[in-house]
Amino acid sequence: MRLGSRTVATLLLLLSASPAVAQSSDDLRTELWLDYNPSWSIGRNADFYGDIGVRSDLELSGYLRVVVRPSVRYRPSNNVRISGGLGSFYERQPLIANRWEIRPWQGVTVTWPRRRVSLEHFVRLEQLFDFNTRTWESLNSVRGRYRLRAYLDFAKREPGRHWRLMGSVEGFLTLVGDQGQSREQFRFTVGLERSFRSGLRTRFDATWEREGRLLGDGSTDDLFLRVRLFTRFGG
Repeated sequence: MRLGSRTVATLLLLLSASPAVAQSSDDLRTELWLDYNPSWSIGRNADFYGDIGVRSDLELSGYLRVVVRPSVRYRPSNNVRISGGLGSFYERQPLIANRWEIRPWQGVTVTWPRRRVSLEHFVRLEQLFDFNTRTWESLNSVRGRYRLRAYLDFAKREPGRHWRLMGSVEGFLTLVGDQGQSREQFRFTVGLERSFRSGLRTRFDATWEREGRLLGDGSTDDLFLRVRLFTRFGG
């Protein structure tokens, strides 16, 4: 199948942007993320899903972030998904007070165009409640996020078994209030996914992120190396 020039250009741009920008940073903080992502069918077009994970800083001993994020989604059509959930992020800090963040969110995903190289548009609204666990004072805010992802499936030997190459760019915008210790600005991600059979997948992502700090001037660069396991139950 012949690829359109625009979709090919989009995928190449997303795949090349992350490492190119990351190499420009002289002080790059690296984290390892390990996630388990189960999902259950709860109806013809609805799922209960989520992620359970840990995130550690490879250079800062004692730092750990634990994530639990149950969610639901509804698919009114093959190209549209409506989703929402409640995230819990507990962050153990070796140098400052630990933090606990509660994050309700709502989102819409539209896949268009769906071709050999497909584009996925994800718009999300989040409410952030970031607590200092020593004083229980909080920083509260509302922010919007937009992610554009391009992906290509290949090496399809049988139904449910293939490789997927992905690239994405995501932007963040605080709409109301004061975000916590860091303010994510944008991310670039490249990923490779392997589907072993229907309902079982693994994925490796490398993400470069630019974020602004609440304390101090300027921005910092982060590199996230993420390993994910997906399982699906109930069809």
